[in-house]
Amino acid sequence: MFGSFLSRSVLCSKILGIGILSLVFCSGLSSISLAGTFQVNSLNELNALMMRLRATQFLQHATFGPKDAEIDALALRMGQIGSFPAINEWIDNQFAMSPTLQEPTIVTMYTAEGVSPIDNAFNPIRFRYHAWWHNSLTAPDQLRQRMAWALSQIFVISQIDEFDGVANDKTGQPSWMGMSHYYDMLLNNSFGNYRTLLGDVTFHPAMGVYLSHLRNNKPNTTAGTFPDENYAREIMQLFSIGLYELNSDGTLKRDASNQLIPTYDNDTIQSFARLFTGLTYAQSTSLTSGSVNFHQPMMMFNANHDTNAKLLLRGVTLPANTAGVADINAGLDNIFAHPNVGPFICRRLIQRLVRSNPSKGYMSRVVARFDNNGSGVRGDFKAVIKAILMDQEAWDGITMVRKTGTTSPFRLEVSGQGSERTKLQEPVILYANFLRRYASSGHASGRFLMNSVDGIWGQSPFKSPSVFNFYSPDFQPSGDITNNVPSANVPNGELVAPEFQLLNSVTGNSTPNKWRSDINNQTVNSYMYTNSSSVNVNFTMNIAYPTELTLAANPTALVEHLDRTLCCGTMTDAARAALVTALNQEPASTTALDKVKAAIHCVINSPAYSITE
Repeated sequence: MFGSFLSRSVLCSKILGIGILSLVFCSGLSSISLAGTFQVNSLNELNALMMRLRATQFLQHATFGPKDAEIDALALRMGQIGSFPAINEWIDNQFAMSPTLQEPTIVTMYTAEGVSPIDNAFNPIRFRYHAWWHNSLTAPDQLRQRMAWALSQIFVISQIDEFDGVANDKTGQPSWMGMSHYYDMLLNNSFGNYRTLLGDVTFHPAMGVYLSHLRNNKPNTTAGTFPDENYAREIMQLFSIGLYELNSDGTLKRDASNQLIPTYDNDTIQSFARLFTGLTYAQSTSLTSGSVNFHQPMMMFNANHDTNAKLLLRGVTLPANTAGVADINAGLDNIFAHPNVGPFICRRLIQRLVRSNPSKGYMSRVVARFDNNGSGVRGDFKAVIKAILMDQEAWDGITMVRKTGTTSPFRLEVSGQGSERTKLQEPVILYANFLRRYASSGHASGRFLMNSVDGIWGQSPFKSPSVFNFYSPDFQPSGDITNNVPSANVPNGELVAPEFQLLNSVTGNSTPNKWRSDINNQTVNSYMYTNSSSVNVNFTMNIAYPTELTLAANPTALVEHLDRTLCCGTMTDAARAALVTALNQEPASTTALDKVKAAIHCVINSPAYSITE
C-alpha cells in the first residue's frame, strides 16, 4: 500500500530549498523495520508514552485530528481509570454535547461580515464551505462531526445547479443553504437511530431533488408515463442493503449453485418507485405548483400517490389504498427489517472511522449491536459507534511491546500489523488533522473561512462526483493490494483500499505541492469575494509550529515528537534515523524554522502519516 507514496520522493528533494534533506528521508522509508523504538528512562515514563500513543490512535478515529491538549487529557484519564473506561467516558461526554450545526454558523458568519446571503456579488455560497470547515476544525462535538461526515458519504447528495440558487426559498432562507440544512439533518441523526435517519433522508427535499423523487407522479398507463426509479434503486443499493445478501459477518451468501443471491430485482425497484410518489415541496398547492423549499420535509399529495398494492423486499406486500405518508413509512420499515442493513451500514461506518478491511469477527460484533443495542432496540447509532471504536480490532493495528533496554532501563517498540489492519486517510481528514494542530484563523472573527479544495485532491464537502461517493467501498488499486491473498479473517477473500481511488497523476502531484506551500509559507489563502473596487477579498489562515521550534536544536527529539503526534509512533526506525541524520547534516546557516518546516513536510508526506493503523 505504500508504493504510491514512495514515488513522491523526488518532489521532497525540492522542499524549501534545503538540500537533499527530504530525499534522504524518503529513501529511508523503503527500508522495512518491524518496529519504531522509543527509549525511556523509567517504567512510569514508558506507561505514560503508551497511554499517549493510545489516546492519539483513538482520537485519529473519532475526531478530525487530535490536538495536543486533547491527547494529554485523554492519556491522563486513561492512566487514572484505565484505557477502555476512559474511552467509554469520552464517548459518553461526546454523546451529551449539543450538535454544532451548519446553518446557525452560516448565519453568524454572513451577519458578522455584513453581507447579504442572496447577493451574488459577495459569493454567498462560499459560506456553505466556510461553515463546514470551521465546525469540523473547532467544534467541541468532534465525534458527531466525524460521524456526520461518514454518513454524508453514504447518504450522498452533491452540489448541482438546483442547490446554488441565490434567492430565498419558501421559508425566507437562502436556497443555497439547503445542502447545509441536509447536513444538519445528518448531524442531528448521528447519535440517533438508523430508521429515523432513513425517513429523514427520504423526506428531505434536497434528496428529493438530487435523486428525483420530488414531484414523482403515480403511473399513467394511458399516457405511458411511469414513476422515476432513481431513488427507489439507490435507497436499496447504496443506503441500506446493497446488491447481494450478506451474512452478519460481512460474507456474501450463496445459493445451492454457489451463486450470489440478489437482494432485489427490477420488479422490486418498480414497486418502490410507485411507493415514492406524491411528494413535493412543503407549502405547495399541488404536486407541480409550489416554490422551492429546502428547509422543510416534503409534503404528500395523496391524489398523486400510487395506492395500488406493492410487493417489496422478502415477499412483503403493502396493502392497497393506504395514504401516501403511511405507505412510504411502511416501505421504509420493510427496508429497515432486512437483515442486510446491519452488515451493509456497519461495514461502511467501520471503513470511514477505523479500517478498510474489518474482519469477520469485528463485523459480527458491531452488527450484533446494530441488531440489538442490549435493550432490544435495532439501529441505535450510539451502540454501533461504541462497538466500532471500542472493539479490540480498533486498537490492534498497532502493537506496543515493553522491553528492557541496553542503553536505558526500558524501551517501547511500536509496530504496525500489516495491510489488513490499516486505512489510508482521505484527504479531507488528513488536511483537517494538519489544520487542527497547526493553524489559526487570520480573520478578525477568529473563524475559519475556507473554500472548497476539491481541485487539489479530488475531495471536498458537498462535492461528491456522484451518488456513489468519492470512492467505492470495494475499490482495489492495481498492484500489490489486488494480488494479495488475505487471511481467512477477511470477508470474501479480498482486500480493498477505497481512498486509493482518489490517488492519480493529478492528485499525486498537487497534494504534496499543497503541503509544501502551506508548510513553507505558513499561510493559507482562500478567495472570498470581489469588492466594489474590483479587489479580491481573501481569507488567510496562519500556520505556526511553537512546540516543534523548541525541539529544533535536538533533531532526535523533534523527529520523535512528530512521530508520536502525527503518526502515532508508527514511523520505522530507519525512516526516523534517516531524517535525524539529514537534519544533523544541514549547514549551520539553516534556521531552526527551516529545519522544522522540512521535517514536518517529510513526515506529512510519509505513509506513516497518511495510513492509520
